[in-house]
Amino acid sequence: MNKLYVGNLSPSVTVEDLKELFGEKKLPVADQVLLKSGYAFVDFPDQNSAIKVIETLSGNVELHGKVIEIDYSVPRKLRSRKIQIRNIPPDLQWE
Repeated sequence: MNKLYVGNLSPSVTVEDLKELFGEKKLPVADQVLLKSGYAFVDFPDQNSAIKVIETLSGNVELHGKVIEIDYSVPRKLRSRKIQIRNIPPDLQWE
């Protein structure tokens, strides 16, 4: 399965609304849709389906008055923006 994050959802959006949206656009969707307040996670059967959904819907479709954003779901531990730099010479200045 390929899990996608669907964000910027109105609190009034339901699982049925999402399934209907994917159906209208003739996009495949697995039965598993996890809806939270303002976002959802949706499983797709394969990578090609997930790519097609992102290209078709992300930033292009309005649902309940909000333009939805879709991207790959990334585990929290991979979201860190910290980098580590090692082996810096002692005479190197910050500037």
